[in-house]
Amino acid sequence: MAKRRLQLKNIVRISGRIGGLLLAILLVVVLMLWSTGALKAKIKPGSVPEAVAKPYTGATAIAAFQNIPQTLRAVGTISPIAPVLLTPRIAGRIVYSRLIAGARVRKGQVLLQLDAAQLKAQLAQTAAAVLLARAQLRQAIIDQKRDKTLLATGDVTTATMDVANTAVASDQANLAHAMASLEAARAVLGYATIRCTINGIVMQKFVNVGDTVMPGQMMAKLYDPNKLQLAAVVRESMASNLHLGERMPVQLQALHTEVQARIRQIVPRVNAQSRSFIVKAAAAFPAGVWPGMYGNLIIPAGSYKVLVVPQAAIEQVGQLDLVTLLVHGRAVRQTVQPGRHIGSMREILAGLAAGQRVILPPQESSVSDAASHTGSALSAEGMRP
Repeated sequence: MAKRRLQLKNIVRISGRIGGLLLAILLVVVLMLWSTGALKAKIKPGSVPEAVAKPYTGATAIAAFQNIPQTLRAVGTISPIAPVLLTPRIAGRIVYSRLIAGARVRKGQVLLQLDAAQLKAQLAQTAAAVLLARAQLRQAIIDQKRDKTLLATGDVTTATMDVANTAVASDQANLAHAMASLEAARAVLGYATIRCTINGIVMQKFVNVGDTVMPGQMMAKLYDPNKLQLAAVVRESMASNLHLGERMPVQLQALHTEVQARIRQIVPRVNAQSRSFIVKAAAAFPAGVWPGMYGNLIIPAGSYKVLVVPQAAIEQVGQLDLVTLLVHGRAVRQTVQPGRHIGSMREILAGLAAGQRVILPPQESSVSDAASHTGSALSAEGMRP
C-alpha cells in the first residue's frame, strides 16, 4: 500500500513539471506573436480610408534625355612662348649679380657685371693710339703744306712732294684704324655689362658672383609672363580635327579657373611611342600661373544623350539613392544609380526610364520637366573625359 502511494506521488510531481514547462512554452509563443503584430487587427484589402488613397497632386518632374556636349581632355604643361637665354659675349669673371629666381626684371636693367679692368685698360690704350694718330696726321699735313710751297719756288723736287702726300694719306689711314679700334674697345667694354632685354621674370639662374663664364655659356633663363602657352599632348585621331587659330578652353585645376586659348602651333611630328602630337595654345593667363604648371586643353568631341532628373528628386537613405515615382497617381519608391551633377540636374545611369515622373520635395512648388532645368548649365558642365 505504501509502495502504491509513493508511485502516485511521483506521477503527480512529474505531471506538475511537464505542465509548468508547457505553460512557459505557451507564454513564449504568445510573446513572439505579440511582438510580430500577429495579434493586432488587420485591415482588409480594399478597405483603406479614402484620405490615404487620395491621388498625389504635388510637384513632379519628368525624367528626360538631354544632349550634352562631349569634350576630351588633353593634358599639358604651361611653358613660355619665347624664353630668353642670357649668355655672355666675352669671357670674364662675374663681380656683380642681380639674378634671383622668380624676381621680376625690366628691360635695360643691369643683371650681371663682368670684371672689366683689362677691358678698360685696352680702351685707354686705343684712346691713346687715336691721339697719337691725330698728332701724326697733323704733322704730316703741316709738312705737306710746306713742301707744296717750296715746290712752287723750285726748292724741293716732285719726289719730295709725293712723299709728303703719301705720309698724309698713311696717317689718315692710321687715324681711321685707331678710331675703329677705339669703337671696338668701347663695344667690348659694353659686353662686360649684361642687361635685361625684356620685361619679365627670372625663370632660372645658373651662375653666381665669382664664377668665370665663357662666351655662349647659359647664365640665366628669362620669360615674359604675358606670353605663355599650354603645350598639350593630343592623340593623333584628335589632332587631325584641330586647326591653327582655333579657340578652345584651357582648365587650370591648381587655380580652379578656365581661360580661352588660341592654337598657335601643331608640331608636325608624331611621337612613335604614344602616337600623339604636341599642340601649343596661347592665352592671357591670370596672375599666379607659372611655367611648369599642369593644365587641360578641352577639345570638343560632339555630343551625347544622358537621362537627367532634378537633383532635388533624389534622396539618399544610407548607401542607397532613392527617387519616388508617381505611378497611376500613387507614390512608389525606386532605387537609382546617379551620375554626374549637371547644374541643378543629376544624371541617372540606371533605375529610371525616359518619361517616368518623379515626385519633388515639398519646397518644389510647381510641376516641371527635366528640360526646363537644363540649358546653359548643361553645356558648361557636360564634359565626359
